[in-house]
Amino acid sequence: MIGTSRRYHGSVRTRGRRFATATFAVCCHALTWGCSARPPATHAPVVPVPDATPAPQSTAAIAPAAPPTAPPIVAPGSEPTSGECTLLAAPGEPIATVALTERIDPAHAPRPTNDGERLLFRQLYETLIRMDCQGRAVPGLAESWRLDADGRTWIVTLRANARFSDGTPVTANDVRASWMREDNVDDLRQDVHRVIESVVVVNDQDLAIMFVRPRADAPIALADQDLAIARRIAASPWPLGTRPGWNVDSAQQQRSATSVITLSRDNVLPVRFLVAPGDPRDLLDQDIDLLLTRDPQALEYAATLPQFQSVPLAWQRTRVLLTPGRQRPSPSLSSQARQVLAGDAVRGEARGAQEPFWWQTVQACEVSPPPARSPASFSSRIVYDANDGAGRDLAERLVGLVRGSGPDAKTFLDVFLPDRPHRTYQRAVGLTGDALAVALRRGGDAAYVLSVDAHPVEPCRDLQALTDAAPWLDPETIVALVDTRLQAIIRRGRSGATVDWDVGLRIAGVNTPR
Repeated sequence: MIGTSRRYHGSVRTRGRRFATATFAVCCHALTWGCSARPPATHAPVVPVPDATPAPQSTAAIAPAAPPTAPPIVAPGSEPTSGECTLLAAPGEPIATVALTERIDPAHAPRPTNDGERLLFRQLYETLIRMDCQGRAVPGLAESWRLDADGRTWIVTLRANARFSDGTPVTANDVRASWMREDNVDDLRQDVHRVIESVVVVNDQDLAIMFVRPRADAPIALADQDLAIARRIAASPWPLGTRPGWNVDSAQQQRSATSVITLSRDNVLPVRFLVAPGDPRDLLDQDIDLLLTRDPQALEYAATLPQFQSVPLAWQRTRVLLTPGRQRPSPSLSSQARQVLAGDAVRGEARGAQEPFWWQTVQACEVSPPPARSPASFSSRIVYDANDGAGRDLAERLVGLVRGSGPDAKTFLDVFLPDRPHRTYQRAVGLTGDALAVALRRGGDAAYVLSVDAHPVEPCRDLQALTDAAPWLDPETIVALVDTRLQAIIRRGRSGATVDWDVGLRIAGVNTPR
């Protein structure tokens, strides 16, 4: 550990850089849009004098819109009350066909890169511990856990009947191997190492796991979907999951861009995933039971179809503005201004980002200090993830604000561009994959609009991933913009989906023990 460091806002500390490179681990989730981008507005949104209060969330939503800061922990083996976390309380037929509007790559499994993979992979790959919709730690692959006498190490015991999908036992060695780097089986993956200091196999069923940031209530960091367990095999592009007996088959429909991924098991109704990037309204015309979306046109179309109902989920993602070279003290938007931005800039349901923001309240978290930078000129582009519709809307609106005039535009520009005219926004540019990661690492653009988890399971891990991806970032200069959430369009008469803490859905049947 490098000896010199400086402290961020009393709780986040800088650390020496332990890794030379970092993958872009902060999820810039893809959000599909059925219509073309609208041109940037040339007028400024008007900031109201009274506080703009977001519309109340429907009582049909299951997961909490604002989960508690410290999730309550229950004893191992405790499960939520029956029906407490169900998507729909009314009984119905099981969900048999799920529509996905984002591409699925089995090479990513079990760590998802978009909402479609997040939904599918959750059905196949378990974490050791789950967090239910109320934030309670409940068994996953592990049946119990206890804190060792040193106060930092948890002894985690796997289920006695834990099996991979081919029927072979899941052992403690398999868990450890799933977390190791592919190019060095003696080192933990970087994303794992942000949470876990070491993993020792005690026996076939027990592991001793030492965490970077110990906590005495429960090892809830193990509920992060990136720590799900899988085993790669040469015979299949899909890693083995931990749902015994469930097979995965992929097929491309003839004369169609739609592919079908089928999960099947003997004597159980199979579950089909129709993968069709494009207009989600087309999927509603097919025989589907479930579609997760925030596309406003798809939701409006579903409202005209009597066979479907829409259920809003909890607020899930927060869009933030990252600005290279931004100086402290860093101005932020008022709650009223954030709400105006949400309503004026973003197509589909959005609200002004709600405090408290986890990157400001995370405790005992060390992040790399941003390197000293000589005064530099930045490009005039504002960069967003090209797969993120809300990010695009916001970036385009910020460009429109620069072209606007008047006191309302100044209210926003004083926060976004306090150093203008040295820095400005002239165009919004969408990037993906390596191009986005390289641009973010270099930090040569005017600003970046990114999507982060609104309520991460392990906030420090997410903050470290963000500062590793953008090494120039000072966490105290992050500007919160808006929150977004998905809605579940579900066929009437269907049931059997439950909601986890992170708003992920688990579909009955696939998640029922054999």
